[in-house]
Amino acid sequence: MDAMSDDALRLVLERVDSHVSLIRAAAVCRRWRRAVADAAFLRRYRSLHAPAVAGYYLNHPSLWDAYEGTGHAPVFFPTSPSRVDAGHFSLDFLPGGAASWCIWDSRGSLLVLFDDRQLERSFLDHVVCEPLTQRYRMVSLPPDSDSCNCLGPFLLDGEANEMGGRISMSNFRLLCLFDCNGVTLTSVFTAGSSWSEKSTDPMAPSFTSSIWLSYILGRASGSWYFYIGDESGKLFDLNGTTGAFSSSVLPAIEDWDFHIQKHNCVLTEGCDGKPRIIVVSDDTMKVFARLDSTEWALEKKIQLSEATCSLQGYPSSLLRHGISTVGVGFIILSRVSGEPWPFSVNLETMEAAPAEKKMGRRAYQCELPWPPALHACLD
Repeated sequence: MDAMSDDALRLVLERVDSHVSLIRAAAVCRRWRRAVADAAFLRRYRSLHAPAVAGYYLNHPSLWDAYEGTGHAPVFFPTSPSRVDAGHFSLDFLPGGAASWCIWDSRGSLLVLFDDRQLERSFLDHVVCEPLTQRYRMVSLPPDSDSCNCLGPFLLDGEANEMGGRISMSNFRLLCLFDCNGVTLTSVFTAGSSWSEKSTDPMAPSFTSSIWLSYILGRASGSWYFYIGDESGKLFDLNGTTGAFSSSVLPAIEDWDFHIQKHNCVLTEGCDGKPRIIVVSDDTMKVFARLDSTEWALEKKIQLSEATCSLQGYPSSLLRHGISTVGVGFIILSRVSGEPWPFSVNLETMEAAPAEKKMGRRAYQCELPWPPALHACLD
């Protein structure tokens, strides 16, 4: 290796298969560390490799425990327990301890949480944090918001490109939607500044005339999706990179207002990284995929009693199911009444498997920070 040129060394290091392995390679010697710390190398590496997912956070199933003084901290599940120490992703460093907080959004290595002891308030304080480095920042809502209904904040990429990384504690944005006296406004918080003035966005969904059918359907592929009941089956999405809104049309074969009201419809990310809408009605589960930028279509359909018939110990007839948890590439369902008998369904194979009884509604992905912190001397 000593005889290898710097260019050849960089080519070898570019082929290191994971973020964690790259950090370990940087610890071998000063020469390797210097090569890995080079800004051009890090940009190139990031363009060749997907971000390293450390694991997923889940809120406790019942947020209302906090009212009785028995709040539960969000739980972290590492993608690889042998390589990622879950203890490094504890949220105990947050003000008041981890049990005081509930996760609202995640992007990159950051989380947005709200203090669930303040649920009776119209406007909640939020904190943006990076669990691995234990850094956090409290964020209050924009001034003069008392007369407005608020939806958010939603994490967006920052304005800078940090060696191929678009989001960090020094480089993030938050977007809030406001219904102010019948007018929908947006405001953006920037890490290096503060909240922008509220302004109108012609592409943003309007929550004013159908507030009871306005619904955050889910998040996938870095975007949030919103369903608005009086918009003729329209689904709005907020791009987490650009902060721009766009819309698509849901197929007319479903009564989407009914599904939203019954909470048996959700959106998540498929195994291929693309968004999927799941509808569960009694014993039937349907999966809808986005055909292009404007339309959705039915992709798969299964009878859940047939999918679970091979699961040992499960009842032969499970007529009504509810959505318990959604995550990347899977959904967890359980019976609406009686023993829950939870099971997961793989969105690619549509195969069922036993699942845990108590998990939060949504899994929040957390990546390792980028660029990686290389603390040792580079001289």
